[in-house]
This record gives sequence, C-alpha cells and structure tokens, in this order.
Amino acid sequence: MSFSDKLRDELSHITINDLLEIKSEFLGFVKSRGNLLIRDKNRYLTIYLSTMSSLKRLYILAKKLELKVYEGQITEEKRFNHRKGGELSFEYEEVERLLNKASISITDNDLPEFVKEDPAYFGAFLRGLYLAGGSIIDPSKGYHLEITLDTSENFIEKLQKHLWDSFNIKSGYVSVRSHYKFYMKSARTIIEFLSLMEAHNIVSLLLRTVEVRQIRGNVSRTLNFITANANKSGQAMASQVKAINKIDEIAGLESLDSELEELARLRLKYEYLSLRELGELMDPPMTKSEVYNRLKKIKKIAGELEEE
Repeated sequence: MSFSDKLRDELSHITINDLLEIKSEFLGFVKSRGNLLIRDKNRYLTIYLSTMSSLKRLYILAKKLELKVYEGQITEEKRFNHRKGGELSFEYEEVERLLNKASISITDNDLPEFVKEDPAYFGAFLRGLYLAGGSIIDPSKGYHLEITLDTSENFIEKLQKHLWDSFNIKSGYVSVRSHYKFYMKSARTIIEFLSLMEAHNIVSLLLRTVEVRQIRGNVSRTLNFITANANKSGQAMASQVKAINKIDEIAGLESLDSELEELARLRLKYEYLSLRELGELMDPPMTKSEVYNRLKKIKKIAGELEEE
C-alpha cells in the first residue's frame, strides 16, 4: 500500500457521530468534486471519486445524513492498473435542503461560520476535501500534498487565507485545465494539515521520516502542536492553562460550575492531552467540539475576572 493510500485508508475509517461534523465532511466532498448535472429538467449533484475507499466513505456519510443516493456507479481506470472508483448522484434540491438546515449553501464561496470557528468541524471539512481529490507523495522522496478542486478561485483564496490566519499553514494553488490544484510543500505545514484532519498514524510516520532525514522544520514545536491538537499556532494549550490558573488565583476553581471545574482540573493535570482525549476523561464523555467550546468559555471567564 502506498503512503497516499495509507493516508486515505486512515481518514476513511475515522469514526464520527456528531451531525455537524458529518455535514462538514460531506461539504468537503461537495466543494472538492461536486458537479451539477441536469437531466430531463431535473438537477442532480454528482460526485466522482477515483478510489473505492473514498466512494464508500461518501456513501456512509450520506447514509448517516439520511440522504438518498439517486444513482451510483463503479468505474475502472485501465491506465491506473484497473483501479476502481465511481460516482454517486443526489437530488440537488434534497442536498440543498439538508445543508441549509445547518446554514450551509452549496454555492457560497466562503466557509460556513460554524466550520471556521470550530477546529473539529474545519478538520472534518478538510478531510472531505482530501478524500475527494487529495494525494501525498512518499515523504522519503520529498514533501508534497495536493488536492484537486472543482470549485471557484474565490473559494480557494478564502480557504487559503483561513488556513494561514488561523493555523499558520502556508499553501498555494495553480490552475490546471478546468480545475485547481491546492498544495503544501513543507514538512511542518503538511504535518499540521494532517493533524487537523486527525490522521494521527500518518503524522507519526511522517514525523519519524522528518527526524531520520534531519530536516530542520521546527520538529519540536510541531510535535507539541500534534500532541496537544491545539488550534491556531499551538499556543492554545498554554493560554488555556494560563486562564485556568488566573481563575484559581482570583476566585478559585470551585467558583466555576461543576462541569467547567472538572474540565479545568483535567487540563491542569494533563496539559498535553488533545481536546478529544480530554473529552474522553470527562464524566460523561464530551466530543472534541464540546471540550473546545467549554475551554473557550473558561478563557472568557478569566478575562472578565481580570477586568474586575
């Protein structure tokens, strides 16, 4: 199995049950490879995928969303050793109604606000983009990740800006015939991009390759970023701990409601756990998004206490 196939296999087996996370990943497929097909005056959204693993993943997402597949077919690429892929078609209006419930527009050239504001949902969106049209070369030969996108240049520019502004991930793109190729070319940015998509096994493999080749890519900072699964630049964990200590100093952690107090004490005890791992320690367990939003609330409380 190639390195690219290993990544696709890991991403396509990530378990998700959060409805907005499922919609975010589905939107990634749509933005990457979705095309409008008009047949007998009816409109269909058709998504062509070059691998069976991605096709199965899209089918699973549609099933979780209770979205009926209008038509599906399997294809075989003779020029790629008879590799199988295929396409799924959905009634356009049905997809539109489903996504509109989450304030998502298929034709909008910007990311939905809830996707931009939550790293878990943004990571799921990137996962859909990659599974639909992505590839990565073996890191022993070099560093290059790219995603083929059948979308507008305006959308790509906004995606590029959000990756840079929020996560310090530098990317580029080029126009190739009727589509665009969106790419990253450094070990650090690829590792952080993969981390957002939760490809933890591939990240570990890539990190080992970076170390073996002795690439000066700020490996220690990248490792901290991955371990903490922090949003933005990897400073999030430190700011969370700082906010919790400030609350403890001014009002005491017992001043927080029981749920926030439990989360605050866990963060202090396990500074380097990811948001998902912290959520698993909570009673009852929380999703990564729930942990993120509650830590955000803790930071807000700390800020209000400092102003008093």
